[in-house]
Amino acid sequence: MDLTFQQNMNTEQVQQLAMTAEMIQSLKVLRLGNEELLEYIFDALEENPVLDMNQEDLVDRQMVAAVEKENRYDDETSDDYRMSEDGSLDDPDYQEEWYDYYNETMTYGGDDRYTDYSYDSDYRDRYEYESGMEETLTEYLNSQLELTEAPFLIKAVADYIIQTLDGNGYMTLTVSEIAQQLHVGTDTVREALELVQSFEPTGVAASDLAECLMLQLKAMGKWDHVYEEILAKHQENIARNRVQLIARGVKVRVSEILIRLEVLRSLEPKPGNGFADPGKVRYIIPDVKVKKNEDGGYDVFINRASSPRLLIREEYMDMLGQERRGSDVRTFLTGHVSSARWLINALKQRDEKILRVTEEIVRRQRDFFEYGKDALRPLRMEEVAEVLGVHESTVSRAVNDKYLLCSRGVYELRYFFIGGVSKENPDVTPEAVKNSISRMIAAEDPFKPLTDRSIAESLAQTGIHLARRTVAKYREEIGIPSTSVRRKYAVKTKRKK
Repeated sequence: MDLTFQQNMNTEQVQQLAMTAEMIQSLKVLRLGNEELLEYIFDALEENPVLDMNQEDLVDRQMVAAVEKENRYDDETSDDYRMSEDGSLDDPDYQEEWYDYYNETMTYGGDDRYTDYSYDSDYRDRYEYESGMEETLTEYLNSQLELTEAPFLIKAVADYIIQTLDGNGYMTLTVSEIAQQLHVGTDTVREALELVQSFEPTGVAASDLAECLMLQLKAMGKWDHVYEEILAKHQENIARNRVQLIARGVKVRVSEILIRLEVLRSLEPKPGNGFADPGKVRYIIPDVKVKKNEDGGYDVFINRASSPRLLIREEYMDMLGQERRGSDVRTFLTGHVSSARWLINALKQRDEKILRVTEEIVRRQRDFFEYGKDALRPLRMEEVAEVLGVHESTVSRAVNDKYLLCSRGVYELRYFFIGGVSKENPDVTPEAVKNSISRMIAAEDPFKPLTDRSIAESLAQTGIHLARRTVAKYREEIGIPSTSVRRKYAVKTKRKK
């Protein structure tokens, strides 16, 4: 068999989209939310001397200070470890970080924080008006609890445990105290506790810091007798960075202790971090404002407090014009001016895209601005993308973590993209159904609460046909407990009176 190799040169014309550095920057800036954008802008102002902020768009000083304060923190530690005579790492910042990490005071109140279920039909209105409050740790854990198939008693005790966790995600009551308060066995409480500890964030529902770190190490598959001994006997040495003493105590090399300490430092000592404070409202600076005009229409504006405009300093442009070609100063200024123009253009494109998307949202959801959330209509991102002549991903970036202010409150732009409840009801949104369910339950006889099936039947009389399990799903999403729990709550409340 003969093998013949031959080279040919052919010219072929194809269309291909090349992502330039400017396009990549523009997409990144478009995706950023308000806080991230401000941080991005302040970083650029620090790095690029030719950039300046439009004085009319200066953001509130408190917000600027908050962002600058976050930028001052540096989590990176030096790889150049210096050992002192007492066996500790001779690095003051490193020692202080570890000392704070292990010895920060954690006080737990002894009060029973578990409260009865409470709900009302205005909850969702307050939620949206208070700027799309972030999810709390309790809500996040309860959402996972609902998905488990544990026995009813275990889930009830687990729910109680979740309600009594503090803001850091730690236990405030012992197993025996919970067993005594709920009149159940300690084995039942331990089983419920293990269930909660299996949830995300890992380390939640620990009794102390050592157990919190242990739960995280076990989840990582790193837990062994060395870590057990370190956490049991050497927490003070860890706080003081007495590495040699720890190494001698657990009988391993100093180099291994250093590696293990780095692993411990990578863990989260407060699993509740990153979740909203249930007693604190997170206020949002909206990206766009919608205002009704004299003609009955709606005008959309970019909020300059959220997206300040940048400019290039005139003195640097004058200096650039005076410098001779090829000089180091001219090369320096040319690079920074070019970078500044890229960023200014990216911010301008960001504003234009957000404005166009918001204007289309307002046009499609006009009834919402006139009559409220019951008038929301199903809307998909691809519909808006088609009208604007952009890709659906562009619309997604434009609404990501962006907020709108109107006479009805502050709403996330994603709030206005919603599907129909079913093929049979394409023009009815889940939000409208949830509001109907809330109103029905708010008007029910508390001692004879409505079942999910009876609610489904009532909805069918209005032309909305849903299965019982769909009604149950919507009821749970708005935080309304089941029929049996509502009945028990009513009876319990009557007994207290």
